[in-house]
Amino acid sequence: MKKKWMWMALLLALSGHAIADEVDAAARIEALEKQLKALSEELMAVQQQMAQTKDAKMDEKGKSKGNAVYAAFKDGLVLDDGTGNWSLQLNGRIQADYRAIDPTVWKNDTFSIRRARLGAQFTFLKDFLLRVEGEYSNTNDGSKGTVGMTYGYVEYKHFPGARIRIGQFKPVFGLERAQSTNFTDFQELSMATATGAIFNSTYDRGVMLFGSPFKGTYYNLSYVNGSGQNNDDTKDNKDVIGRAVINVADWAEWNKAVVHMGGTVSRGTSQPTTATGTLTLSGYTESNGITTNTLATSSTVATKFFSTAAFTGDDLDKDRWGLETALAYGPVKLQSEYIRANYSGRTTANRTFDKDINAWYADVNWLVTGESYADSYKDGMFGRITPKTSFSIDKGGYGAIELGLRYSLFDASDFVTSANGCVAGTGCLTTPTAAASFTNQADAWTAGAKWIMTPNARIVLNYIHTEFDTPIIINSKSSNTENAVTFRAQYDF
Repeated sequence: MKKKWMWMALLLALSGHAIADEVDAAARIEALEKQLKALSEELMAVQQQMAQTKDAKMDEKGKSKGNAVYAAFKDGLVLDDGTGNWSLQLNGRIQADYRAIDPTVWKNDTFSIRRARLGAQFTFLKDFLLRVEGEYSNTNDGSKGTVGMTYGYVEYKHFPGARIRIGQFKPVFGLERAQSTNFTDFQELSMATATGAIFNSTYDRGVMLFGSPFKGTYYNLSYVNGSGQNNDDTKDNKDVIGRAVINVADWAEWNKAVVHMGGTVSRGTSQPTTATGTLTLSGYTESNGITTNTLATSSTVATKFFSTAAFTGDDLDKDRWGLETALAYGPVKLQSEYIRANYSGRTTANRTFDKDINAWYADVNWLVTGESYADSYKDGMFGRITPKTSFSIDKGGYGAIELGLRYSLFDASDFVTSANGCVAGTGCLTTPTAAASFTNQADAWTAGAKWIMTPNARIVLNYIHTEFDTPIIINSKSSNTENAVTFRAQYDF
């Protein structure tokens, strides 16, 4: 009996503990539910506050639902939203030069800003491109700063073999002149291509059809005013320029080679450049790169060695054609061009004329550090060289080294002075004076060294020796040669 009561007491104790545990668990669950309810109320309050803030911002800035914008640096600062529908690329360059010229009385040794540009390219709806660029360097005589437009065009680029560009752009004539001045082999163009008034303007306004319809095949067809940069047409005539090139190495899949061959033709009617005549022509040495029609009678203008009096008459045709080639394998490149310009017509005195200018250059370049020129070849021309290792003191990189040698010849022997039988109005060589006289033939040797520190930064050093067929006079100083040392520090993006 006693044992029975003991078992009953034990069962009652255990039951009490179970009931107590159940009561404590229920209390804890109830407390947790209260905490979750309070936390939920706080979260709802935060969400309402965020929604109110977003509504306020939308009221301030508009209800735009765009994607995030990403930034990258590739040949310029590029902004886009990752969809491919639009992108904005900012571009710029600075070319800071120094020049020392002998005879010293011809031109002052000087530091100068050759080019200082800033522009942008905006691609929209994937297939349309808008480009605008401004030039901020000084005027030719250095008297004041100016801002002028270089590029300003709209382009439709859906078809790689038939892109259309409308506005102000660079008509493609030849190889050296078509390339960006950021990437030319030497600091200045050769005498064969630098004389823009003779061969073609650097920039002009009109329409251009261009592209690469087949692998290794490129063409450009331009219809432009022929009146030059930032000028509307001064006569109701247009220039037609066509260029076609091939790269045999693309067809043969020679990855480290370029076998470039091509030609350019152009036909138009000359635009007036003087108040008293139809056209004047000028030629300049490679030491300066500035092209101005002012007579070279002071040290503040370019070294002009060729100058004509005005052609007269309303019917002055200019026909130009050129042949070009470039052969590259690995770090070695040979490049050459021949250009012929013909001027024909009838003067106001009913005298006919037909005169030619012939020019050519040939150069050889060697990337001492072993980079390949084929890697920089695109769309029928050479572009940016990327060093194997960019210059860096911390990382031990040294950049790329390039050496080059160029010979160029300018021959305008059809042009002579009136004293030698030239008829007035037919583009006679300018009559010499005690202060200034000119020649109709010149040739030049240019030796160059280039340090490409990074794909965007380079330092260029050139030595140019020019010989004139007959001595020229500038600032009353006569010489049959000119020697110059030029230096450039450049950065572009």
